[in-house]
Amino acid sequence: MGGILGSLHHVRAAVPARALPGLVQRRIDKLWEWDEFRHSNEAAMTFLLEHTDRADEAASLARGHAEHSLLRNWLRYHPRLMMRQQVRDVEWLTTRRDRSRPTVLSFMHHHQYYGMFGSLRRHGLDMTVLSMPWAFTAEAPPYIRQQMQVIARGGAILPAGDGTDSVVAKMKPGVTMAIASDVAGHTPVTFLGRQVLGSFGAARIAMLTNSPVTAVTSHRDGAGSYLQVHQPLEPADHADPAELLAAILAVHEPAVLAWPEAVDQPLTRWGHLEERPASGPTSG
Repeated sequence: MGGILGSLHHVRAAVPARALPGLVQRRIDKLWEWDEFRHSNEAAMTFLLEHTDRADEAASLARGHAEHSLLRNWLRYHPRLMMRQQVRDVEWLTTRRDRSRPTVLSFMHHHQYYGMFGSLRRHGLDMTVLSMPWAFTAEAPPYIRQQMQVIARGGAILPAGDGTDSVVAKMKPGVTMAIASDVAGHTPVTFLGRQVLGSFGAARIAMLTNSPVTAVTSHRDGAGSYLQVHQPLEPADHADPAELLAAILAVHEPAVLAWPEAVDQPLTRWGHLEERPASGPTSG
């Protein structure tokens, strides 16, 4: 690792993990005095929640969203912490799975999602993570390249640039393909009561390859945060990819609604049927 990325990694990795909460608090204290920054975080929470029964909490959750975003940005330089997340019911992806078939792992950009793959790997799960090809270009910012290095510790990375047929060809028996389900596309879907444009992605690949879809979601309780592995959804139980996609999103919705401030950049995750609110500055 060298150049800008190497320098940035060295500086941020040198900050002790125990110092990060205080560092984040002090940084957000200063940024919160900036109206544009505060309003951009309020807009993100409003966009996510305004069609739910938590709509009136958007403004009060905005600061937590900013803090979570900044902490996530720093934690990518402490990958060991991100890859030691507790995992519940991992058996759905390990001992209880049918290895004569491939599996689609559905995830969202929620909480410390890029440490999710390493956390699952610690339980013996080998997987391939589908990623946008631009993350591997010279134009990708240093923090994205660092993020991809963290993800790569959890499994092989497959750029999605060659299309669905390329992914389908790799769906051999026993393969687990991790695919984000909150990505922009051209398919109208409903998520948390809002009409947005999503992608058939995981649902279409699952249908084409007869792969069960296992969602992994992020949660928190009194003991801290954890990953929840859900019972697989069977493609044969759904009439078409649209119906399967709706079922996948229905598994993710409760986790996001319970912890909305942990969503990474909600304004950028979907295609929009309406004018997109201004995202403003970030805490990156």
